Amino acid sequence: MARVRLENCPACRQPLPDFGDWPAWCPACGWGIAGEDASAVHMSRFKRWWRRRTDAAEQSELQRLLANPALLSRPHPRRFAIYAAAAAVHLTTLAIVATGAWIMTTGVVGVIKIGAGIVIFGLVFITVPAYRLRPSKAAGKADAPTTLTVGATVAAAVGVAAPERVRTRSDGQPLRPTSGRMLTVDLDRWQGLDAPGRIALLAHERAHHNGHDPRRSMLVILASETLDGWVALLRQDPRTAARRQHRTSAFRGRSAGPPMGRGLVGLSELLIPLVIAPVYVVVFTLRWVLRESGDVAGLRAELYADALATEISGLYPTAYVDGLIGGTLGGVPDLERERRRRMAVAAGTRSNAMHPTYAARLDMLTALAHRPTAPRTPVAISAADLDAMTRELVALSTPNE
Repeated sequence: MARVRLENCPACRQPLPDFGDWPAWCPACGWGIAGEDASAVHMSRFKRWWRRRTDAAEQSELQRLLANPALLSRPHPRRFAIYAAAAAVHLTTLAIVATGAWIMTTGVVGVIKIGAGIVIFGLVFITVPAYRLRPSKAAGKADAPTTLTVGATVAAAVGVAAPERVRTRSDGQPLRPTSGRMLTVDLDRWQGLDAPGRIALLAHERAHHNGHDPRRSMLVILASETLDGWVALLRQDPRTAARRQHRTSAFRGRSAGPPMGRGLVGLSELLIPLVIAPVYVVVFTLRWVLRESGDVAGLRAELYADALATEISGLYPTAYVDGLIGGTLGGVPDLERERRRRMAVAAGTRSNAMHPTYAARLDMLTALAHRPTAPRTPVAISAADLDAMTRELVALSTPNE
């Protein structure tokens, strides 16, 4: 059964174009575009507070960059605090290892020596992401020669080192940040882009490693994941909280009261958090510096990567943001791409937590487009090389990392 076509907008009564089988909306007043972001509905109170704080910091940084676009090409001054916090994490880990090694060389009782060694080296084993230190299993030059050659060409235009390995992801598969020697390509997005969009995608990925984003340096990545390990280790067991709640309810009159044995267990459960509280404060403080400062510094770095990507690919800002949102998939008409862009901008959505909103990216690129500067020469990659890249990326689409 054919769908009834709307001739006029129900809100402003303006004539509507023929959208075919795509959703109807009004380009004049925005009717039919949902701008509500429902992602925060299921967040905890602390996460909602943190998101509001992060959004405010990002908006403040964005306004500063829009007022002075020359700041975009300068690394954020907070990177020094980030590197200092990361160095403190690694020095602490080395101090723990040195303490364990020293205990092993002392003349204390063997049982104490073994127990202390298990505890100390166990802490390091649990908290440090040792898998990051293993050799990468991603594809090399033998499996993806064209991809790495094209990646090297784009990297030279961006001004960063050429990649040595390549990995792919598809269907929203999450991949952790990695060092500059790795080229990461989103296969789903790659296949939906035209030639300039693919060059822009490569340029943005390589620009991540121009030293402007401290979050993507291996020093900070290892420190951040080490702190995640400490937080997981220090976080209270939910079963402990349930037992404490049960005893509190009993004490308030639901039962005669906890027996003496339970009272002693409750005292120990109270003392343990007090003992580890100083450690938790240090971990939380370092994590706060890495995350809060990283969000602001990363915003500037990502916007700068967008600027480099549009210059090297020759794309207009709206076309580039369309590619980020996914509106350039084959068969999608211009009106539908415009609707998707407006929806993403109105809702304040972003590709992931490490990237700014699409609205911020479009605002910054639009401001740069009106700034009189000498443009870079777009990179020329042949269609044959891009097709060969596609074949190599499809062959590598299985998990390779």
